[in-house]
Formats: sequence, structure tokens, C-alpha cells
Amino acid sequence: MKKVIATTLAAVAAFATLGFSACGDDQLVVYTEAGFAPFEYISGGKIVGVDVEIMEKVGEKLGKKVVFENVGFDTIIDAVAAGKQCKVGAAGISVNEERKAKVNFSQEYYTANLYVIYETSKKSTFVSQTTDEVEGVYWDSLAGKAIAVQNGTTADLFLGDELGEGGTLDGTDASKVGFDALSSAVADIGLNSDVLIIDELPAKQLIAGKDNLACAPLYYKGGENEADEAAIDVYAIAVNKNEPEILKAINDVLTELGEAGIQALVNKHLGLE
Repeated sequence: MKKVIATTLAAVAAFATLGFSACGDDQLVVYTEAGFAPFEYISGGKIVGVDVEIMEKVGEKLGKKVVFENVGFDTIIDAVAAGKQCKVGAAGISVNEERKAKVNFSQEYYTANLYVIYETSKKSTFVSQTTDEVEGVYWDSLAGKAIAVQNGTTADLFLGDELGEGGTLDGTDASKVGFDALSSAVADIGLNSDVLIIDELPAKQLIAGKDNLACAPLYYKGGENEADEAAIDVYAIAVNKNEPEILKAINDVLTELGEAGIQALVNKHLGLE
């Protein structure tokens, strides 16, 4: 069964806001974690990215000024559920049953492969040729390794489930190493952790200019006569359960943009347009 999982570099404490409270009817406060380029990141002292542009279009539909606040990723869902400081969370968030119990989700708008960042010198340890004829990292190659994730992400929850009690992977001990900031997680590779798991686009951004690091997609080895399967992550926007008007506006914008429009925004923030 295909596994849908997720993901961020904790950026500097910067706020693209006019204030910290969820306040008046003319504002829509959106929580994010602005280190997940190209979806949200800091540029010129402001929070920018794909999710920012999506939500600005939502603000136009609702007649509200959108105010992004940069917070810890693992606080976003609970904050949106409470609805006091914010009504929306947009931070490359993937859907799972635990989160759905707390918030509503928009339609899914982007699908990405999960990637593994590893030391270039250890490529032969982790990377194999898959049935897709690409170089990938098989899940079982991580047996006995220290696997870094960002705290509170779906990748964090996924690893907890996959490793099980005691951190067992294919009969050997493995461990999860959690970080609040992706920058710290990247710096730790080769020290206390062997690899870092994160989504494709931020993975490629994080290793840019680092000759000692490389990345490859995460795969599950197929059974006999079965193809290998890539691990994927699907993004949606979290909305307070008492805000159907906001949810509808978000879904309307995502429908209007469509797959081509979302990809155009991704390309823009990757500098590919």
C-alpha cells in the first residue's frame, strides 16, 4: 500500500504581520513554519512562497488582509483547532486521521516524493537502483541507523509508527532523532544521525552548495514480481472546523489554480520560470 507521509528548516524568528493576535474581521491570520522552500521561506525579511501566494488569493476572495506568522511546525494544528490566534495553517501540511480529528483540510494541492539526505561518501551504503530505474534509498537500508526528522511533522509520526516500540526496523535497532529546526538536523548528519528524511524540494534546497551531502527518493521494495513503490507526501491547508467560508474560499482558489497553476508557483519560487 502506498504510504502517504510528510515533512522544515526552522527559519529566523521573523513575522510578516501587522501584529501577533488573530484580531479583527479585516484580517486572516495564517500560521506557517517559514523554512520549507519553495512553499514558505524568508526572503528580504518577509515570509514568501507558494502557500503565501495561495492564501493571498484567498484573502482577495474574502476581502481580508492575510497575515502570516512564523511559528514552530508542531504547534500549528492545535493552534488552528483552537481558533484563537489563527484560523488557518499553511506549511506543507499533509493529511492524516489524527489531524482530521482536530481541523478540516482543503483539497490536496501538491504531491511530492519523500527524500533521504545522506553523506555523499556513504552513497553505496544507502542508494540502490529501483524498479523505476532511478537511484533511490530503500526503507530497509535504514535498518540500524539513526534517522533524523523534524519534530511534529508527518515524517515524525510516520517514523514512530514504522519503527515501532523500541525502534525496530527489520529486526535491527534503529532510532529516531528529532529536531525543531531543519538547519540543525542537516548539520547533525554524520554526527548523531546517519540520514535525514524530508520532502523532495526542501531536500534539494537544503543540500545546495554542500558537496558532502546528497539526497535520493525513499522507496519501499516490492515483493516478488511487484514494482518498488516511492514514498509520497501530499499537501493540504488546515482550517478551523468552524470556518466553512474560509475553507470554501481556499478550495475555490485551489480549483482555479489547478495543477498547472500550482506548478507555476512552485517553479517561480524555485527560480525556474
